[in-house]
Formats: sequence, C-alpha cells, structure tokens
Amino acid sequence: MRKVVLVCGVIEALSIFSYGLSIEINGTRVHSTVGSPLAQFIIYTIFALGISGLVKGLSGHHNWARTPFYMIQIFVVIAGYTLISGDGVNVKVLGIFVGILGVVGFLSLLRSPDLD
Repeated sequence: MRKVVLVCGVIEALSIFSYGLSIEINGTRVHSTVGSPLAQFIIYTIFALGISGLVKGLSGHHNWARTPFYMIQIFVVIAGYTLISGDGVNVKVLGIFVGILGVVGFLSLLRSPDLD
C-alpha cells in the first residue's frame, strides 16, 4: 500500500505544478489581464513542493507526514467534486479521476499504518 500512497502523492504534486506552469505559459502568451500568472505559478509551485515534501516524508517512514497527507487527500476529493459539478464532459471526467485519486490516496495511507 505504501507504493500506492507515494504514487498518488507524486501524481498530485506533478499535476499541481503542471497546472501552475500552464497558467504562467498561457498568461504570458495571451498577456492575461486577470491576476498575475507569475504569482499564481509561484503559489502552485510552493503547494506542489509541499506535497513533494510530504511524499518524501512518507517514503522515509516519518509519521509526521501522515496527517498533512490525509488533509491533502480530503482537499483533492473536494477539488474533484468541484470539477464534477462543472460544465462539460471533459471537466466531469477529470473530476471523477481527481476524486478517485484522493480517495485511493486516503484509503491507501489508512491501510498502511506503519508504511511498510
């Protein structure tokens, strides 16, 4: 189960970083007038680094990383629900994937009490 937890965390961190990068690229290319693409990129990058730190902590068998990782999974499920409530089939499918990822990450960590 530990590998499943780590894979979920890596997917989440890479996805968040990629999303922030896409905001920066599109904002620079289109010269966005809504918010600062660079600031959003920095915020998403910090969030992705935080998740990466938790994944590193979990891979090193550090119990301090468990509770924050549980909280991240709850927020991932909430994000998935928000996407499912959106418009368009692609957004709903992405929301289902995100929701399942959060549930799998949460339950996998729950089923691996010693991270072995």
